[in-house]
Amino acid sequence: MKARIVKGDTVVVLRGKEKGKRGTVKSILLADGAATVEGVNVVKRHTKPQQQTSNMGGSSRTGGIVEKEAPLPLSVLQYVCEACKKPTRLRRGETKEHRVARICVRCGEPARESAKGA
Repeated sequence: MKARIVKGDTVVVLRGKEKGKRGTVKSILLADGAATVEGVNVVKRHTKPQQQTSNMGGSSRTGGIVEKEAPLPLSVLQYVCEACKKPTRLRRGETKEHRVARICVRCGEPARESAKGA
């Protein structure tokens, strides 16, 4: 499944306990159809201390309560245009340079392309 939302996009959460919150996409999990968003859907995980053994000497990981972002389904997220600052859909189209790009449906401005150049 190809996602219209890419890493680095600003998105808004449409439903759930985090409804209305905005954040930047940290990573996309295409196999799961989910994305992690910075500062949204933060969960606490209780971890045990671990001792890592390596050839260079043993380093240990301390235990405790760790806060991290849990993935959200892509269907819950909507792209926020950088030009008009409003949640909008994206469509594929050609820019003035005759290049296929992601374009904001509201204002017609091209969105930032992904790092891979998709």
